Amino acid sequence: MGPCCRCGATWPAWPEPGSETSVFHHPSEFVTFKTSPHLPGVELYSARLVDHEFAPHVHEAYSLGAIETGVERFRHKGSQHVAPAGTLVLLNPDELHDGHAEIAAGWTYQMLFIEPQLLRELTGSEAYFTAATAHDPQLADSFQLLFKRMWQAPDDLAFISHFTVLIDAVTQRYGKNLRPVSLPRPGQPQRMLAMRRVLDCIEANLDQTLHIDTLAAEAGMSMFHFVRAFSAAFHATPHQYLQARRATRAKTLLSQRSTPTDAAAAVGLADQSHLTRWFKRAYGVTPAQYQQQIGTRPLS
Repeated sequence: MGPCCRCGATWPAWPEPGSETSVFHHPSEFVTFKTSPHLPGVELYSARLVDHEFAPHVHEAYSLGAIETGVERFRHKGSQHVAPAGTLVLLNPDELHDGHAEIAAGWTYQMLFIEPQLLRELTGSEAYFTAATAHDPQLADSFQLLFKRMWQAPDDLAFISHFTVLIDAVTQRYGKNLRPVSLPRPGQPQRMLAMRRVLDCIEANLDQTLHIDTLAAEAGMSMFHFVRAFSAAFHATPHQYLQARRATRAKTLLSQRSTPTDAAAAVGLADQSHLTRWFKRAYGVTPAQYQQQIGTRPLS
């Protein structure tokens, strides 16, 4: 496993030659599928290919992805498409296509396969992508970052927060036939009261695994609408807010001479290393460095 340079998550290493997943000719080639335990109807896919050529095939799901490095060429609806790094690939269900490397170095990419019913639930209507590719380096960069966080998501709150933000961005920019997303306005007191219930629920359960359906029920919304509404109200996804509250609660405990291990457990993080990663992202120092600097290292 290797670290992701931007999100800090571990990322699956390329398979070793001779392993059961190494069925390609080139030693650096791999294809890895992963189903999401947090959101049925989503399949994650990461690949690096050099010599392998895909035969014409279809997916029953939407196929949305981003080219990370190199260049792919594929045939789709009778036309050839060249997709360099920074390109989004946007295929509707049951659209025949193939794929192979356009350059000797091959290409690396990530894809999400999303069942049509799930995308209808997210968008509120039948999404349709008119172009198979879109060169959009900024959105492709966001796709890769959020995809890698989804791959390592520890729970449904993290996964669905990342998924909703990512797919909303892709569909709103390139999808057609979408129903406009309705978000609460700050002046709607009942909606803000509902969000206050969500904040209270988060605060009372920082040491627990919080599920997306629990928080959405507090707000009286579907889970996708809840993520959008919460993000609009607080300028952060539910998962980002939860992690921020966990970090600040841990900071208080550390200032009271709690050990990093005990602080991690008290705020619902898996272990001390998990706390260290999030604490440093939030405050720029590790828990041990923080305690050393303010003089609250636990007494021996």
